[in-house]
Formats: sequence, structure tokens, C-alpha cells
Amino acid sequence: MSGSASVNSLEALHEWHAALCIFRTEALESMSSIAMEINRADSWLDDQLRGWQRELRDADEEVLRCKNELNNRKFVGFDGRVPDCTVQEEALWKAEDRYEHAREQIEKVRHWYHKMPKMIDEEYQPAAKHLINFLEGELPRGLAMLTAQMNSLQAYMNLRVEQVPPPTGSPKT
Repeated sequence: MSGSASVNSLEALHEWHAALCIFRTEALESMSSIAMEINRADSWLDDQLRGWQRELRDADEEVLRCKNELNNRKFVGFDGRVPDCTVQEEALWKAEDRYEHAREQIEKVRHWYHKMPKMIDEEYQPAAKHLINFLEGELPRGLAMLTAQMNSLQAYMNLRVEQVPPPTGSPKT
């Protein structure tokens, strides 16, 4: 075993320590941002569901109105002719299409409304929990150990080996 250690750059260890601290801070901030985005997505789905349900009610009312207009138009006039109902039929088709579209959108939103929490719980949360445990537990312990080692190395580098001064006179024989 050698009697001395070769410490080339304590500065590189300090830079690495600083980089790890920055990484930890940014990663924790990112995890908070992700949590906020998940909440925002959940709120967005709530808003979409309420909006499409409102659209479905409006479309349903329009379908009823168009059916009434079409039924009222189909009565045979005093002259014995059936009036042209093309405009009312087209309005009813459009209203029914609008109703169907709103119903489909509600189904899509409900699908994601139920799927998103499951995906978060099964896929995101385990990985996020593992990362947060690392960032809040293991990494700070590792940084503390690195700091202790850097302090030890700094103390070692500051040591001055006392040298025994060489004899000033040469012995006479």
C-alpha cells in the first residue's frame, strides 16, 4: 500500500456535488409540475363532461323542436296538398346529428374520465413514488456522504507532513 493518496481535483467533486443538488431541486420541481398538470387534466375532463352534457340537452331540445315543426308542417292544407317539408326534415337531420355527436363525445370523455385515474395509479404513481423517495431520501444521504468525503479529502490535502530537517553539518570522520 502506498503511503500517500493522489487527489487530482477536489474542485471536480464540488462541481459534481453542485450539479447533483441542482438536479434534485429541478427534479422535485418537475414532479410538482406534473402533479399540477394531472390535476389540470382532471379538471379539464370535468369541464368537458359538463360542456358536452349541456350540449346534449340543447341538442335534445332542438330535436324535439324540429320534430314538432315537421309534424306541424305535414298537415294537409285546405287545398288538399301536402306542403314541402324538406327544410324541416333537413333541420331535424342536423339536430339529430348534433345530438349524436354530443352523445359520442360524452362517451369519449367518460372513457378517459375512468381510464386516466387508473393509468395514473398503475403506471405513473409507482414510478413517481420511487423517484420522489430517491430524491428526498437516498440522494440527500448520498450528498451528505459526498460532502463528508470531500471534507476529509480537503483536510488530507491541507496536512503538511513535517519533514525532519537535514543535518546542517557533515560528520567528520
